[in-house]
Amino acid sequence: MKNLRARTALPSPLRLALRATTPALAASFVIGFFINLALMVSPIYSMQVYDRVLSSRNITTLLFITGIVLVFLALYGVLEYARSGIFVRAGHTFEATLRRPLFEAMMRAEMDPTARQGQQVIRDAEAIRDGIAGGVAATLFDLPWIPVFLILCYVLHPVLGAIALFGSLFLFAVALVAEFMNKARFEATNRLSNEASSFAAAALRNGEAVRGLGMGDVVLDRWTGQQSAAAIAYAEAHERSAALQSVSKFARVAIQTIALCAGAWLAVDRQISPGVMMAASIIMGRALAPVEQLVAQWKRIVAARSAYARLNKLFKDMPTLANKMALPTPTGSLEVDALSVAPIGSARPTVRAVSFTLAAGECMAIIGASASGKSSLARALAGVWPVRSGHIRVDGADISSWDPNKLGKHVGYLPQDVELFDGTVADNIARLQQVDESKVIDAAKAVGMHDVILRLPLGYDTPIGPAGIQLAGGIRQRIGLARALYGNPKIVLLDEPNSNLDDDGDKALAKAIAGMKADGRTVILVTHRPQILAHVDKLMVMSLGSAVAFGPRDEVIAKVRGNRIAAVDGDAVAKPVAAPVRTAPATAAAMRQAATA
Repeated sequence: MKNLRARTALPSPLRLALRATTPALAASFVIGFFINLALMVSPIYSMQVYDRVLSSRNITTLLFITGIVLVFLALYGVLEYARSGIFVRAGHTFEATLRRPLFEAMMRAEMDPTARQGQQVIRDAEAIRDGIAGGVAATLFDLPWIPVFLILCYVLHPVLGAIALFGSLFLFAVALVAEFMNKARFEATNRLSNEASSFAAAALRNGEAVRGLGMGDVVLDRWTGQQSAAAIAYAEAHERSAALQSVSKFARVAIQTIALCAGAWLAVDRQISPGVMMAASIIMGRALAPVEQLVAQWKRIVAARSAYARLNKLFKDMPTLANKMALPTPTGSLEVDALSVAPIGSARPTVRAVSFTLAAGECMAIIGASASGKSSLARALAGVWPVRSGHIRVDGADISSWDPNKLGKHVGYLPQDVELFDGTVADNIARLQQVDESKVIDAAKAVGMHDVILRLPLGYDTPIGPAGIQLAGGIRQRIGLARALYGNPKIVLLDEPNSNLDDDGDKALAKAIAGMKADGRTVILVTHRPQILAHVDKLMVMSLGSAVAFGPRDEVIAKVRGNRIAAVDGDAVAKPVAAPVRTAPATAAAMRQAATA
């Protein structure tokens, strides 16, 4: 983890994405000035009609000023349309800028059990995007013009200005009450809804176990309880929000009525004209409208603010790393020095001070009892888990010096649990890249899958996954193995590659390993099956996270068995121990247990 943090981190992608929207938002702010300026024609028109047209009874003047007002209102409509389009494009720019760093941070966070957020991260980005593209941004951009309208009301008459000021402050107080009363409830609603969705997704992923073990009713009851809790929290928050919106609407209409009453009183007292009375009412309505909209939009504002806080924390915990300088294609030599590995978020290492060296073209198997750290070591070598301490060097360069995506092109990795993507067989073997037909066929042939794939309904174009056919475990594992070998990677890491294979699959795997060794590729196998050991050069025995033995295959087996005879794949192979085998301090019983497993 320290090595991961030591890399040079870029500025927060969230801030960069918001900064990318600055030109569009600045343009929309300028347009907002002309929008509010265009709206001023309505109170001016009212003043002219009441103070000039009605007194002079001049129809020509009425038609002339009406035409001018219609032109300005048409301009207002065009400017509103343009501003809406700018907000939509600003939201798209934000999401497009954030998309790649968000996905990378989300992928790294998924390895941390304490930080997994799944699709919530994507929904958070969409909430901020909708806040920019929707009415929230427009409402916030109209707020700065409220003092201008209040000053205009005060210019028309101080009493009208005081009423407008009081009304604005009252509506702002309603907005603050909405913040105080509903913030916690909206956040609780979001949390409960996410928990219910996560539980439902887990139940669907484990549908076979749920049905096979008769857990359907229990799962349904638990999910129903979580959904009910989320629905109750939502109902409470929605009811309070609706009540506050009703209060704000009542307050706005009441304040405008009071202002109209005060204006009529002042007009009767001949302190203002009837036209000024009507103009003040319109201006006051325009001053109060953004505050009322603010209360109506409060739920979306809280959602966007909470989403920003979660994404900001995500990028703080998983900072975006600077691009690495491209290194030459590796030959496959691998050096591991005092390597310790722990899952992200865990303080307890699962691999402790493991060291070994493999030359390009060598094949090593890692054996040991369950929970001995084999898969953890494989994940670290593949760059899936971060290095806690020590070093992994590929061709002499520390793995932290490589760009993970570029190094991954030269690494073939088969995880213990093979998952395939929605798409065709060819898409999955080609790692979802542009399909190179010759490379796909070569990879399939290397694992003996070419003829099997041809017997599928559409051959290599057969769709698999939820939208296509469901493959047996052994075929799925061999397709994953073909995916690992796609593009002739220099280093191949296979975690339990034969766990679901039959005899034909085992033979195909052995042939593939022989082919990789002949091509000079470095191969590391994690296995429980002794048959595959006949095809490896070196052997590592792990126990409780440590390497208790490492060296040439036959020497390690002979040492573990306590004699100089190595039986591999049923054949007794007598070999003298040419050199001492490096072992970590461990009891002979632990070594025998790991080797036997």
